[in-house]
Amino acid sequence: MHMKRIFTFAAAALAAALMISCGQQGVKVSVENASDLDRNAETVELDFGEIIASNPEITADNVVVTDASGAQIPSQVYTEDYGMVKLIFQATVPAHQTAEYSVKAGEREAYDTLVFSRYVPERLDDYAYENNRIAGRVYGPALKFPRTLGPDIWTKSVETLVVDKRFALNDYHHDHGDGMDCYKVDATLGGGALAPYIDGKIVLGDNYETYDRICNGPIRTKVLFTYKPFDAKGHQITLKREMTIDANTNFIKVSNWYNAPAEELPVVLGAVLHNVLERTDGDHYIAFTEKASDSADPDADGNISVGLVVDAAEENVEADTVDGHAVLKYSVMPGKRADVWIGSGWSKGGIESPEAWAGIVKDFAYAQANPLKVTVE
Repeated sequence: MHMKRIFTFAAAALAAALMISCGQQGVKVSVENASDLDRNAETVELDFGEIIASNPEITADNVVVTDASGAQIPSQVYTEDYGMVKLIFQATVPAHQTAEYSVKAGEREAYDTLVFSRYVPERLDDYAYENNRIAGRVYGPALKFPRTLGPDIWTKSVETLVVDKRFALNDYHHDHGDGMDCYKVDATLGGGALAPYIDGKIVLGDNYETYDRICNGPIRTKVLFTYKPFDAKGHQITLKREMTIDANTNFIKVSNWYNAPAEELPVVLGAVLHNVLERTDGDHYIAFTEKASDSADPDADGNISVGLVVDAAEENVEADTVDGHAVLKYSVMPGKRADVWIGSGWSKGGIESPEAWAGIVKDFAYAQANPLKVTVE
């Protein structure tokens, strides 16, 4: 009887140990960089359903991601508008190497929020966004002018979040130590948008009609905009546009779904040109730097850089200048998602020179053409 009790206790202890081991067991994630470029703090996405299928004890509230040293790194779980749940974190992988990460249940550390976006009813339905490097806004239905798909660029010289502060001050055209709005949009595509290109003319589109914020930090903020039909040479065109802003990058991913009465729609990814200092046209990208365009003292207010990148899968992409815009011309299929990236930077916010910016845009375009490969083991 005494021996049986000992075996019973031993079996119970073993079962408890196995349960603890199962709960602490990590799901291994490999991130391979087959490119020639080191990838630093680049967001990778996982199907969260696949993760919890491997370890049912993991939840959105207790999921922890650790690197190869065992240190916890920031992660985020959110639900896409189409219902898929994603787990994201940022990976750093040298060229031609693989980095290992682990996903498990644990106690999540407090992370700095590096991205933010919100509807701004106090400023005529603006929708403003930022990360730790860049900021900007798109215009809403209440604003009478401009009416355009083009975003406004706000410069930043700090890594902290500034949008709420600037709107509270209501004086964002002056630099209070963290940057300002010294960029002129007017009736143009501003800092970059994918727009119809009909009979040699850019169709500027319209301001957004509705918005739906999908997620808001700490690594990613994402918002889906819908637009009223707008006229393009007698044809009614509709658009859904999704903007994804991640931490630690100067670029915004913009996914576009155009509908038009045609088998294909000519488009341009374009940004308006002001007082340009230098421009580089590359393979599926354009980079240029210009003086501050909405400023009483452009020399004092520094230079603004703009980048345009088209999905490497698109064919027959041609760089050009149209209607005062730097553009990449090609065609998209109505109803099919078309991904582009728009970027910006400031000479007082880490962009050392026009040449340095051209290199940043070139590397970013190369990275998009050579994505990291993520494997869940």
